[in-house]
Amino acid sequence: MLFLANFFTQMARLFKIVEDHKASKWLRFANYCIDLAVIYVLAILFYAILGIYLALFTDVNVDEFANNMEENNSFLDKIASLLIYGFLMFLIEFFSKGRSLGKLITGTMVVKTDASPLTLKDYFIRNISRAIPFDQLSFLGNNEWHDTIFDTRVVNKKNFEKDRSLKLDLDNLGNNS
Repeated sequence: MLFLANFFTQMARLFKIVEDHKASKWLRFANYCIDLAVIYVLAILFYAILGIYLALFTDVNVDEFANNMEENNSFLDKIASLLIYGFLMFLIEFFSKGRSLGKLITGTMVVKTDASPLTLKDYFIRNISRAIPFDQLSFLGNNEWHDTIFDTRVVNKKNFEKDRSLKLDLDNLGNNS
């Protein structure tokens, strides 16, 4: 029983460290704007490369291809764009261990609320859920929906890691005696 009490006490402390270092709404908004700009640049590069490929190696007229893309169902186009955005953000955050370009610039990172590392599944579901309509506006609340649903938070990296390390060192000091 004492083990469970210690476990829950430690989890509560870790949760407090996460909440104490939660990034502000404006840092989150800055992350979103920077990341959105990066995704737009990647999309433009992708379509430029696709256009060059189509022009050089196929009989497809690039202007016709672009016009057909514009005439698609706009609702499906928006859903597909949100899913692609979520997928690209998943790849970026997974390979950078919770730090997109926006998070690198603002000094923030994604962590689980219990301070445990995110898994591949956590990164994937968290970022694909960005396709939820109006998720981008959820930063106006306490936590964004894709963070609330999957028990993640964006924290100020430097201060979070410093306090987490200090807390773990103190816990280990108590266990060694």
